[in-house]
Amino acid sequence: MSQQKRKKIIRLLGVGFDTEDGHVRITQGENYDVLMGSEQSHEYIQKLIQKIEEGLKSKGLDLDDLTPDEFHKFVGSIK
Repeated sequence: MSQQKRKKIIRLLGVGFDTEDGHVRITQGENYDVLMGSEQSHEYIQKLIQKIEEGLKSKGLDLDDLTPDEFHKFVGSIK
């Protein structure tokens, strides 16, 4: 029986589409990039990613431990 290659998430990308001030915002972390957006949306995306990272850490998981489906369920469980 052949083994299927397990799909992994190795990096998160957050993109804001509400930039109106012409400012280019780029924030890079170990496992994520946040691009563009207004100051408020850029900050919101950063905080959301931090919550995801903290949740993973509290469960002893890394981002690449989850398949895309598992990640979707995990993010849905974050409050």
